Amino acid sequence: MQDFAATEAALNFVVVAYNLMSLFKQAVLRSDKLHQLKTLRYKIFAIGGYITRSGNQKLLNLSLGLKRRKWIEGIWKESSKF
Repeated sequence: MQDFAATEAALNFVVVAYNLMSLFKQAVLRSDKLHQLKTLRYKIFAIGGYITRSGNQKLLNLSLGLKRRKWIEGIWKESSKF
């Protein structure tokens, strides 16, 4: 980047993103495996879904197989404890 302040802002953004993912791995996943970021992106963040309404409540419907659905539900429970 041409400006030092822009470079510093970009670096700070990368550091914050890294720290958030590290905290997510430690506090929510609590796994024995050391997952890489691209693995987490595929398994957790890149899931197809859509939002529907049931009365006044919004529901998030995810397209997951049964094995992955149980794993994702466990992650939701752990994140609600955090």
